Amino acid sequence: MRILDFYPANCKNCYKCVRNCSVKAIKMIDDQAQIVEEKCIACGTCFSVCPQNARNIHSDLENVTHALKEGKKIIISIAPSYLGVYDEPYKLISVLRYLGADLIEETAIGAAKVTELYKEYIESTDAKNAITTCCPTVNMMVQTYYPDLIQYLIPLDSPMIAHCKMIRNRYGSDAFIVFLGPCISKKCEAYGFQFSGLIDAVISFEEVDKLLEIRNINISTFEESYPDLEGSYTGKKYPLENGILDGMKNIISESRFTPLSITGIDNLRGAFDAMNEGDLSNVLVEANSCIGGCLGGPAVPRKSKNVFVRKTKTKSRIHPLINKQYRNYSDEEKNLNYLRTFRNKQYIHPYYSEEDIRSVLEQTGKHTKEDELNCGACGYDTCKDKAISVLEGLSYPQMCMPYMRSEAEKISNIYFEYSPSIIVIVDLNLNILDLNPVGEKAFKTTIGKMRNKPLSVIMPDDDFKAAVDAEENMVGRKLELNNYSMVVFERIIYLPKNKILFGILNDITAEEQKKEQLVNFKLNTLETADRVIEKQMRVAQEIAGLLGETTAETKAALLKLKKVVLEESED
Repeated sequence: MRILDFYPANCKNCYKCVRNCSVKAIKMIDDQAQIVEEKCIACGTCFSVCPQNARNIHSDLENVTHALKEGKKIIISIAPSYLGVYDEPYKLISVLRYLGADLIEETAIGAAKVTELYKEYIESTDAKNAITTCCPTVNMMVQTYYPDLIQYLIPLDSPMIAHCKMIRNRYGSDAFIVFLGPCISKKCEAYGFQFSGLIDAVISFEEVDKLLEIRNINISTFEESYPDLEGSYTGKKYPLENGILDGMKNIISESRFTPLSITGIDNLRGAFDAMNEGDLSNVLVEANSCIGGCLGGPAVPRKSKNVFVRKTKTKSRIHPLINKQYRNYSDEEKNLNYLRTFRNKQYIHPYYSEEDIRSVLEQTGKHTKEDELNCGACGYDTCKDKAISVLEGLSYPQMCMPYMRSEAEKISNIYFEYSPSIIVIVDLNLNILDLNPVGEKAFKTTIGKMRNKPLSVIMPDDDFKAAVDAEENMVGRKLELNNYSMVVFERIIYLPKNKILFGILNDITAEEQKKEQLVNFKLNTLETADRVIEKQMRVAQEIAGLLGETTAETKAALLKLKKVVLEESED
């Protein structure tokens, strides 16, 4: 089952997740970011930085709802970071009871137990270094990328697992145990334990907030109430930087270990690299993948105050004099087995020859060492790392931003240089910024002479003024440039964000001349036809006149003949 991934529909190919993934566990397939499970350490950074909120994280809320319908006893182990994440943390406790929780206990109870076990380990171990194992992401990071350091991982359960073991031991198999906290990687840690029946669900604070929003539940309207079992001062400090080390400072001071509290994956990488190289030894590392400790977790509600405010609130709410309700589990429950083993899950990078790598580099115009900018825009530290990722199938050449920008500029420059149209670019004050070669030829000038000069120096600017005033494009009209014996079809593109206007002028002088010639031809044809018709009418009139005279003469002759005939018949 995939616990973490991205929603395909939301990915906009910004590569921000790739840039921020410290272990490069993200691949791009068909312009879609996907998590590579065997490389991922579930830190959640990619989800935190994703501007599209394309996070697709497995949720156990449906399982919890189903358990409620079945009438199971819901027991929540709530991470102590809730004291800093929420403005009204004890009202949240009341809300959880309203939602159906039967019992609510602080995970700090398990944290206090882990502190006791850590003390025993520090006193007895002969390991050169020791790394705390409360953070699942740290454990995955060491097992996957620093297998030589597995020997330094303290082989004990995390507070979440330790507390769930206590709850299961006390309430039996009928209890439905839910962990609630600010962490995404806890879902991965709990996955195996869910199969074994130790824990039933892991829910994040973010999921709870979404649920409250869907149900239109306002925390502020509830009365305050406290967990059924609170943790001690020692356990409550775990989400803070130095919170684990502070609980065993007396033991550490008597040991050979130097305590180091390290938060953030990049900082941890520096420390782990130093351990691998032998430059760092006899240290006890309190390791947390999140900057600022668990209070900086990736599943903290986005509307929550920033991490410094959270830390301040937590410190103010866990003073030793405040927390007097602590009650521990019974003695027989202290005998549970909290040991844990870690195994080598090292990710082996495939081998690629220098020739293979060079071939990929050349695809993005990097033919020499000087061409390799190592800008990191693609998400990889060096161009060589990026080329290897292409060979590994994690990315593709076009993810190189400088190369793609160069290609885009080439295309735009080619269009600008070789376009058959006149292109003039002006600012919003209608001063000339650029003029392409066709425009220079048409206006009989050069851009060197015209740059920053008013557009009106070379052509009428009324349409450009109208485009600025209307704040919209002008969809083409015919414009006569009499000074240049030219007629153009003018289009103006208004770009307010760039504060410029593009004028595109197509020379239609020849077409206009052809049109004029055609009109003249038609007019000449009409005049010719008119003359022909007029002549024909005159001829017709002349013929008609001639016909009239002939007819009259014929009629007179016939009358004379008739008279002669009549006279002869009388005789």
